[in-house]
Amino acid sequence: MELYQKTPSGRAFWHTGLLIGGVLLAVLALSIVAGLLAGSEHTTLALLFVLGPALPCVFLFVTKRFDLAVLMLPLLALAVPLELSTGTETRLPAALLLVIALFGLWLLTMAVRHHWYFVPSLLNRPMLIFSAICCISLGWGILWRDPILIDAPKFIFVQVGSLVCILASLGAALLIGNFVRTQAQLKYIIVAFIGFGALMAITELFHINQRILNDRGLWGMWTVIPAYGLLIAQPKLHWYWRILLMGIIALTMYVTMIINSYWLSGWVPTVFAIYAATFLRSKKAFVLLLIIGAAAVYGSRDFFISVADDNINDGSLQRLSLWEQNWRVVSAHWLFGTGPAGYALYYMTYYRDDARSTHNNYLDIVAQFGFSGLLVWFWLAIAGVIEGWRLVRRAAPGFLRSLAIIATAGWIGAQASMFFGDWILPFAYNQGVGGYKYTVYSWLFLGTIISIRQLLSAAEQMSQLPMMEHV
Repeated sequence: MELYQKTPSGRAFWHTGLLIGGVLLAVLALSIVAGLLAGSEHTTLALLFVLGPALPCVFLFVTKRFDLAVLMLPLLALAVPLELSTGTETRLPAALLLVIALFGLWLLTMAVRHHWYFVPSLLNRPMLIFSAICCISLGWGILWRDPILIDAPKFIFVQVGSLVCILASLGAALLIGNFVRTQAQLKYIIVAFIGFGALMAITELFHINQRILNDRGLWGMWTVIPAYGLLIAQPKLHWYWRILLMGIIALTMYVTMIINSYWLSGWVPTVFAIYAATFLRSKKAFVLLLIIGAAAVYGSRDFFISVADDNINDGSLQRLSLWEQNWRVVSAHWLFGTGPAGYALYYMTYYRDDARSTHNNYLDIVAQFGFSGLLVWFWLAIAGVIEGWRLVRRAAPGFLRSLAIIATAGWIGAQASMFFGDWILPFAYNQGVGGYKYTVYSWLFLGTIISIRQLLSAAEQMSQLPMMEHV
């Protein structure tokens, strides 16, 4: 019996030794290959070989704690500058790669289980239909493309990349909405945006050259509005937190509105969002803020006239001719548009000397996805406001109500920002795929609207249980 026990034990020892030896040899081989690639300046391939052994561990972690992987999105978007080179000028930000990986894994899991399910929300249907129209427009734009257009064989890669970027934007909202399920997780998102946003404002104020924090796009709005929402709507907030929040708001508004006053899209959407948040909190306060705002504009009219003159002198009125030019293209492709980034080929063919994009997300949408896409986008925009408004009225005073005000007001401000540029859906030749890491800010907060609804529904069901048991 004793001899029988020693034999398997000996085999197990040799098996363990062979396994360890194999792992060590594999790590050594990967290290050598990574070193050779790094020495030949193939840094991206070298990184893949270095990270290769870690990928199985990462995969196991994601499958076990998918919610924590989703919560990495705000951090990657705000303060992780890692990007994957494609061998061209396009670089893929870490936030985009994570959304693609997580959403792909989620879809694969639902397909394997034959169970397709999204948590209930008014946003689900318009988001899914808008995604479908974007996909249809790719084939439609190629099928009905003018034969006279310049030959650009690699343009299909630009279009696919643009499509993936748009789908991943909506995917980020669905991931947050479906897998962020506790107030603590939502508080983490708020703290991340306020904290990193405050650091961005400080670096902007003191002209600190840094390449870590992602202070582009609507960073100012998504710093001010979370702080402002907590300030006006969060009950029993200690006085020192209120002072800190007021300081962050004042600093960020000073940087975006005074120092960078010329850049309208850096502060005008924030003003819209502040008014929207005030309206959601109190109608009387909204009227008072309107009066104060009108008096402030009148008292600072020289400042606003100067800002308007600077923009006019820089050629902002030329956008009117760009919009007219855009309409000439759209009028011939009004149903499903020219496809993702598709109107760029028309511009480079017919308007070679003035092939500039619209700098208006609404016109970008109608040019790329036609009036079908624009109508569904309006549906999505309105659904976000309606859903947020209902949650504000439904939630009791507390954090969830404060966050509902923040997310809804910010979504309204994001719609205003679309008149000034592509800060929500990055256009391939403006923000590009790399711009995803800051255009995704608005989508992360849109996802919190879905999450708030689930938390409120769960709390209401729990409160009804004792009553049902009593009955």
